[in-house]
Amino acid sequence: MTPAQTLARLRSALSSVVQLKLLYLLVFSSYGATQLYRTLYWRRIGLDNAAIGLLVGLQPLIAIVAGPLWSLLADRLGIRGRLLTIVIALSIVPMVAMAWLNTFGWLIALNVLYALFWSPIQPLMDSIALGSLGEERHRYAVIRGFGSLGYAPAAWITGLLIQGRDIRWVFAAYAALMAGAALLSLGMRAEQGALFRGNVAGIGALLKNRNWQRFMAAVFVAMALQEVLNSYTGLYLDTLGATEGMIGFTGALGSGTQTLLMLAALPALLRRWGSERLLLLSFSTYVLRFALFALVPIAWVASLNSALLGLSFGAALVATVEFAGRHAPPGMEATAQALANSLVAGLGRATGGMAGGAGYESLGPQSMFALCGGVSLAGALGFSRAVRQAGARQTVAQPDL
Repeated sequence: MTPAQTLARLRSALSSVVQLKLLYLLVFSSYGATQLYRTLYWRRIGLDNAAIGLLVGLQPLIAIVAGPLWSLLADRLGIRGRLLTIVIALSIVPMVAMAWLNTFGWLIALNVLYALFWSPIQPLMDSIALGSLGEERHRYAVIRGFGSLGYAPAAWITGLLIQGRDIRWVFAAYAALMAGAALLSLGMRAEQGALFRGNVAGIGALLKNRNWQRFMAAVFVAMALQEVLNSYTGLYLDTLGATEGMIGFTGALGSGTQTLLMLAALPALLRRWGSERLLLLSFSTYVLRFALFALVPIAWVASLNSALLGLSFGAALVATVEFAGRHAPPGMEATAQALANSLVAGLGRATGGMAGGAGYESLGPQSMFALCGGVSLAGALGFSRAVRQAGARQTVAQPDL
C-alpha cells in the first residue's frame, strides 16, 4: 500500500468515526427527550403502575425476536446497506402517534411497532463502530460517550421546556432529532454481517462457552436492575413532588457523569481490570443506588443518585460490549453483539420493566427498590464467586513451567 493510499484510508476512518459520534449524539438525544417522560405521560393520561410496567416491558421483549426478523427481511429485499436509515426513520411514526392515540390498546400496539423499528438501531450502530475501530475496540466507550453527551442536555432542556406545558411536545422533539439521525446515517453502511448472521455451529459454540454463560447471566440481572431505574426513577421523583425540570436535571446529571467516565475513566479501567471486574463494579454501584432510593425518600437525594449512572449502567455496558467482542468466534463479532444486546440484555430489560411495574404497584416504591437492592447484592456476590472459581480452574489447568 502506497503512502497516499494509507493516508486516504486513515482519513476515511477518521471521517467515519466523526460521523458515528454525531450519530450516537443525535440518537441518544432523542432518547433523552422521551425516556424519562413517556412513563410520566402514561401516568398523566391515567394508566396505573402495572399497565405502565407492561408497556415498559414490551419494548425489549419484542426486540428479542425483531433482530432476526429484520436480518431476514433485509436480505430478502436487498436493503441491508440502508437498514439503519430505514429503521431510524420508521421509529418516528409510532412514537409521534402516541401523542394522539393514547388508549391502552393503542399504546400496546404502538409500543410493539416502535420496538420493531427501535431494536436494530443499537446493534447496527455498535457493529459499524466496532468495525471502524478495528483493533482499537476499547475506544468504543469514547464513541458511546457521545451518546450520553447528547442524552444529558436533551433530557434537562426537555424537562424545562415542558414544565407547565403539554407533555406531548416530547414526541415532537424525538421526531426532529431522529430525522436528523436518519439523514446522517445515509452516509454509512452496515456490514453484511450485522445483526444475527453466522453459522449455527459458531452460535452453538458461543452459547456453550461457560465463560459466556456466566457473564451473560450477570448481564441479564444487571440490565433488569437498570430497567427498573430507567423506567421508574421519573415516576418516583414525581411521587416525591419533583417538577418536570428537576426530573430532566436528573436525567442530564446521570448522562453527563456517564459521559465523563466513558470518555476517560471507563476505557482505562477496562484495560486495567478487564470486563469481569468492571461488571462487579457495576453490581456494587447498583447496591448503593437502590439502598439510597429505599432508605432516603427525598427528591433531591433521589435526583443526585443519578450521578452514579456511569458506574452502574455505563460500566456494565462497556464491559458487555468488550466481552462479547473478545469472545466472538471469527467472523461473528456482530452476531455476538446482537446476542448480548438484543437477546440477553433484552430479556433482562423486559423482566425488569414488567417486574418493576408490578412491584411498584403492589409493594410501593421504597419496598420495591429495597428488594432490587437485595437482588443487586446477591448478583454481586454470586458473580464474584463464579469469577474466582473460574480463575482457580484456569490456574490449576496451567501446566508447570
